[in-house]
Amino acid sequence: GYDPASGDRTDGKEGACVHNVERIPEFIDMAFRYAENGRPGPIYLELPCDVLNATADMTKVKRYSSVVEKRIVDLESAEKIVNMLKEAKNPLVIAGSGAYYSDAGAEITELIEKTGMPVFTMAGSRGLVPDTHPQCFESSLAIRPGASFMANIGTDMVLFLGGRLSLFYIFGDIFPSTAKFVQVDIEPEEIGRNRSINLGVVSDIKALVKELNRIIDAKKLGGEFKKQFAPWMEYLRKSDAEGKEQAKPMWESKDVPIHPLRLAREINDFMDREDDIVVADGGDTSTWMGMTRTVKRPGTYLDYGLYGCLAVGLPYANAAKIKNPDKRVLLVIGDGSVGFNFMEFQTAIKNNLPIVVVVANDTLWGMIAHSQTLRLGHAIKDGTDIGVVHYEKLVEALGGFGAFVEKPEDIRPAIEAAFKSGKVACVNVMVDPSTISPGSVALANLGGYKVG
Repeated sequence: GYDPASGDRTDGKEGACVHNVERIPEFIDMAFRYAENGRPGPIYLELPCDVLNATADMTKVKRYSSVVEKRIVDLESAEKIVNMLKEAKNPLVIAGSGAYYSDAGAEITELIEKTGMPVFTMAGSRGLVPDTHPQCFESSLAIRPGASFMANIGTDMVLFLGGRLSLFYIFGDIFPSTAKFVQVDIEPEEIGRNRSINLGVVSDIKALVKELNRIIDAKKLGGEFKKQFAPWMEYLRKSDAEGKEQAKPMWESKDVPIHPLRLAREINDFMDREDDIVVADGGDTSTWMGMTRTVKRPGTYLDYGLYGCLAVGLPYANAAKIKNPDKRVLLVIGDGSVGFNFMEFQTAIKNNLPIVVVVANDTLWGMIAHSQTLRLGHAIKDGTDIGVVHYEKLVEALGGFGAFVEKPEDIRPAIEAAFKSGKVACVNVMVDPSTISPGSVALANLGGYKVG
């Protein structure tokens, strides 16, 4: 027969079903232990109705308390990495979610400062090394205005710490085939996914980087590395400045309808506190925000990640506000995504969670419409047109604050008023439906559509 618990292992880290009422506490303890150790992940625990309604004999209930030491480190590989750095001219450190879960921010910062290497962050590690650090070039995504694209195609050695070689890196193909690639991950199965790896290291990232720092100090290599990598750093700083200069006309656009990058820049500039939390949801909308957001602290920028599940934004924002009641929480979401879980506005209002939601309203399923246009020459309007919807009026009807924005100069005042209201707020911003994001271009290049 069908085991519902086993079916969930494709979506979570593990699944289990409890068949004995006395074992419920044991399985709950086990679920938390599985979730938190190694690579963290969700656990599915099935509790059938007959088990939940049974009476337990408390003398048979067992509780287990275990501490798992996760700081495994491959000492031999650490030596090899240092030796590989001696041969490199254009090294690149990319910190992924695994570095965040390992709490390796201080160690990675020490490594780049000791050696003069550049660092980029991705996914959960955004802000692990603050974007404002002079050696951090922000997100490693190639579409980000700045140095990321030139770094990815120009590197001769990548130190990949707890990330995934996913679509965001063209499954590893964005890096030169000749570049030496070091992949460090707590999960052995992740090593070598989508690309040949010169050195795969199964290790806790914090412990490994700490060992790298120790070896570099012991061998007094810091000064040598800084001199060795100085031209590369100078090149990336120049590329970063040039890339941002090219994006400046869009970030500062005065067009009506509003350019989505202008909206993203207004949000970024307003949410300027180190502990401000920004959530991004939607295809094009997450792309524009990801191209713009400056992240200064880990855990303060949330999006749907590799799973690509639209409409997580409102639940994310509500959860962020519950966890951080004294911090400002802003969600920017597309008008397609916001419709999925719209009644989570009521959840926020009912629980007094004063989040501010900015709807980037292009009246379309924008990423789908634009990718269809690029592939087919036209969008299939019956499946992509949404039309003008006054989401702010719906939120007002629920008891929240609403604002409608059509001009770029009105964005900041509307967001200010939303936060000042102290209510759950919706700022509905009309953005240009004709502007095509790099994310839509990427989607259009994946396969083809068959019509008719």
